[in-house]
Amino acid sequence: MIRTDSVFGAIGGLATGYVLWLVASSIGQDAATAGNWGPIVLMLSGVLTVCAVVWGWWLRRRGQRLWATFAFCLPILPVVLTLAVLADITF
Repeated sequence: MIRTDSVFGAIGGLATGYVLWLVASSIGQDAATAGNWGPIVLMLSGVLTVCAVVWGWWLRRRGQRLWATFAFCLPILPVVLTLAVLADITF
């Protein structure tokens, strides 16, 4: 059964991840073309993913489901959107 706090955590994590991606891509677009900033943002998204998974796992073990769901959903959109930008550039 899906808990209400998990839904709110997921929505918050996705929204925060999207805003972080917008900030990173805006900074990257000001400095270089998408072919140059895309791999860097993808690498930063990978680091965010590892940190978020460790943080989410730690929170889950402590029973804080809302924040654990937030942490697990945080890196989803930055990784997906950066991969979409890189795929668009490549093809």
